[in-house]
Amino acid sequence: MVVAELQTKVEKWEIKAGKCEAMAKEAKDKAQQAFYEGLAGYYASLATDFRKILEKRTA
Repeated sequence: MVVAELQTKVEKWEIKAGKCEAMAKEAKDKAQQAFYEGLAGYYASLATDFRKILEKRTA
């Protein structure tokens, strides 16, 4: 059960990162673009962290 929950969280953060990357590309100004790029990086980092935890649990 824990593994499935971790996988769900990885997918959640990857999806959020992807949406923010798309929003950064559509941003009207540099401030918005920087904001969404930073947020995308944060979400991608969370996905990476959960992926590492998941790998430890399944190893």
